[in-house]
Amino acid sequence: MRTRLLAALCLLAPAAALAAKDPRCAGKPAARAARFSDTALKGASAAERYAAYVQACALEDVVALTQTLVRFKTVSSESPAAKNPEVAAMGRSLEAWAKQHGFGFRTVGENDVFEVSWGEGEPLLGLVFHGDVVPAPAHEWKRAPFKPVVEKGRLYGRGVEDDKGPIASGLVALAMAKDLGLKPQGKVLIIIGNGEESDWSGMQKYATTQPKPTHVISVDSGYPVMAAQSGFVAWTLEAPVGTALATPKEGTVARAVDVSAGEFLTQVPGTATLKLAPVKGQTPEAVLAAVKAAIAAEAPSRKDLKAEAKREGGTVVLTTHGVAVHSSTADEGHNALWDLSAVAARLSLEDNGIAALLRVVAKRFDGDHHGDKLGLKYEDTLMGPLLVAPTVLRVKDGSVSLGVNMRRPQGQDAAAFNAALDAAAKRVGEDSGGQVKEGSGRYLGDPHVADTSGPLVKTLMGIYQRQRKEPDAVPGSIRGGTYARLFPRAVDFGPAFPKEPYTGHAPDESIALETLDLSTRMLAEAVHTLAIAPASEAKAAP
Repeated sequence: MRTRLLAALCLLAPAAALAAKDPRCAGKPAARAARFSDTALKGASAAERYAAYVQACALEDVVALTQTLVRFKTVSSESPAAKNPEVAAMGRSLEAWAKQHGFGFRTVGENDVFEVSWGEGEPLLGLVFHGDVVPAPAHEWKRAPFKPVVEKGRLYGRGVEDDKGPIASGLVALAMAKDLGLKPQGKVLIIIGNGEESDWSGMQKYATTQPKPTHVISVDSGYPVMAAQSGFVAWTLEAPVGTALATPKEGTVARAVDVSAGEFLTQVPGTATLKLAPVKGQTPEAVLAAVKAAIAAEAPSRKDLKAEAKREGGTVVLTTHGVAVHSSTADEGHNALWDLSAVAARLSLEDNGIAALLRVVAKRFDGDHHGDKLGLKYEDTLMGPLLVAPTVLRVKDGSVSLGVNMRRPQGQDAAAFNAALDAAAKRVGEDSGGQVKEGSGRYLGDPHVADTSGPLVKTLMGIYQRQRKEPDAVPGSIRGGTYARLFPRAVDFGPAFPKEPYTGHAPDESIALETLDLSTRMLAEAVHTLAIAPASEAKAAP
C-alpha cells in the first residue's frame, strides 16, 4: 500500500489536482480527515497520510482563506496598525478562524503582531509572515485590488503573493495536521506582523522580547531557500523649487512647475509626469511642440520609450510609462523616471530645483541599476551587486525630493558605505551647482546571512529538491528585506519559484494556483519534519 501511495502522489501533478475536486475532500474537516486516517490508508506513515491529505484537499481552503484576508485593506503606509480599522478587523477574523480550528490566538502590542499557536511547551517552529500590504492605486489596476478573483489559473488581488496567500498556506497546513490528530513536539507559531511595508518597530519589539522558536521560517520571498538578505537603504535628495525668473534666460522654453513619479519607496515607478508652464514670451503650443520634438529625438536611443505630451489648460504635461516592479527586483522592470529625465534633458528648461534634480537623475541614475554612476558600485559572491533604484519624486512645500531605495550586499561595512554615500551626495551637489543636497532620514540596514550548513537550511533544501525534482538546487540570497532578518539563523522559504515573475508590489498582483498548491505542500512537509516528528527520518511523499 505504501509503495502504491507514493507512486500515486508522485504522479498527481498540481494542475491535475486543480482540474477536479477530489471526492475525499467533501464534507466537514473531521469527515474528510477520516479518509486519510491510518485505518483508511493502511501501511502509510503519518507523514505520508498528511502529505496525501494536503495535496488532495488544501488548495481550495487556501484560496478561500486568502480571499478572506485580501478583502481587508491593510495598507500600513496609509494608517499604522494601531490606528488601522482594517488591520483590527483582520485580527478579529484570524482570531475567529483560530478558535474554530482549536488554535490559540493573541495580539501582541497595538495590533503590531497577531500570533496563532498550536501545541504546548517552548516554541519549536515559527512561521513568519506580514499581514499589511503596499498601496494599490486604482488607476494602475485592471481589477479591483481588494476584491480577489481567480482567472485562468491565477488568483488576483493585493497581497495574494505578498503576503496573504502564504499566511493562508501556513494556517491551512497546521489545520490539516490537527485534523489528522497529529501533535507537535513543541509549540508551533504563525507570527503575522502588520508593519513590514512601513514601520518594523512592532515586529522588532516582538522579536527581542518574546521567546524565540528553535527554527524560524519566513514565507515572504522565494525558493529554494533564501539564506541571505541585502541591507535596506533609504536615501533622499532634495532641492528648493525656487521662484520663477522675471526675465528668463534667452532660449528657455518652459519652467517645470510640478513633477511626480512612484507611489512608495519600495516600488519602481511605472509612471512619471512632468508639468511645464511656458516662460515669458512662449506659448503652451510652443512648449507642446518642444516636448514632442524631445520625445521624437530621444526615441531612437530608447527602444522601450513610451511617452506622450498633452496640454492641460495653460500647461503641458509630459508622461512616461515604464514597468512597475518591487524595488528589490528593479532590474526586472523599467523605471519610468529614467525616461522622464532623459526627455527633460533635451528641453530648454528654466534652471529651478525640479530641472536640477531631473538632470541629476539623467546623469547619475539613468540606465544604471548598480550605483556605478554614483560611485557606489560593489558586489558579493553570494549576494550579488548593490542595487540602486530612484523610486519616489515629489514636490511639496516648495521643495522637490527624490527617494532612493538601495539593497546592499555584504562585503562593505556600514562606515565604508556611509562614506561612499557622503561622496555621492557631494558629486550630486557639484552636478547641480549646489542646488541638490542630501535630505534628512538616511537609513542604512545591515545584510543578514543565515547558517547555510545548519539543520534548518538542510531540511528545507531537502524538501525543495524532492518536491521540485531539482537535486542540484542550492541556497540563494535576496535583495529584499523580510522579517527573517530579525531572528537569528532565520531563512525565507517561498512563495516565489525561480524564474517566475514576482508581482508582490506590482499592479494586478497575482499568484498561480499551482504555486499556492505546491507551496502549501512544502510548508506542510516542513511543519511535519521540524515540529511534528523532528527526530524521525520519515519523509513526506514528493
